[in-house]
Amino acid sequence: MKMELLFDARCKVGESPVWTDGALYWVDIELRQLHCFQAGQHRTMDLPCTVSAIAPAARGFVAAGGRGFGLVMPGTNAASFKPLANVLSADVPMRMNDGALDRQGRFWAGSMGIPVDPHSPVGQLFCLNGKGEEPLLAGLLVQNGLAFSPDGRTMYLSDSHPQVATVWRFDYDTERGIPSNRTFFSSRLELGGRPDGAAMDTDGCYWVAASDGGQIVRLTPQGQVDTIVEVPTRNPTNVCFGGPGRRTMFVTSLISSRPDSLSGGVFVLETPWQGIADVPWIPLT
Repeated sequence: MKMELLFDARCKVGESPVWTDGALYWVDIELRQLHCFQAGQHRTMDLPCTVSAIAPAARGFVAAGGRGFGLVMPGTNAASFKPLANVLSADVPMRMNDGALDRQGRFWAGSMGIPVDPHSPVGQLFCLNGKGEEPLLAGLLVQNGLAFSPDGRTMYLSDSHPQVATVWRFDYDTERGIPSNRTFFSSRLELGGRPDGAAMDTDGCYWVAASDGGQIVRLTPQGQVDTIVEVPTRNPTNVCFGGPGRRTMFVTSLISSRPDSLSGGVFVLETPWQGIADVPWIPLT
């Protein structure tokens, strides 16, 4: 199976594709932009700060960006960012990275060093809970791959740095929003590339972008490679399901140091599989 180009976005670091209200949204981390593609029309909105991940909220998007978490509201030519919680020190060169909603609507996201020092895994994982946002996991280089099983009881997380390139599985307490029992799930060896952004389908299978490998890989709950979808660029970054019935796969990509003609594009494939609609994040009171 091979994806086709949906839009030649030329994103430096295209990330976090989200399907909501009949439109595909994604961000360009490096260019500080929010993109929207709807009914064949594309528009770009400037962001006031770096935003690395978005997810549906009751209004707009909950986001990982700035010094932690915020609320992004799309506009005509620009999008606003309202800070909600700061988790990064202003004195340390770091930024937020991948994010995802759990099945209860909690928003999770992690951090990474800028630049990444392989000898200093300073990345952490946070949950936006309105209670001080203490890190729930530490020791990461490039946090990625957040996704939750259909029943919400399993959390997946990856570290996409070449030195690690591993996906882990956690037991997840849906009532308290706490992961535990971290175990190995998959690695670059099985995936054919570094495990970047990810999504789940209704069968409980984990879809992950194999960066450097030019493919999206479907893993069963047991960690077995089930399906490989080729992407016509070397560095896919993330994947989501949308469209009618959420059976359309969308994939973002980046322009690497070894670019090809479709680097930074957004890709599409009609599939027999079905994605899972997010429970939108709601501001905590």
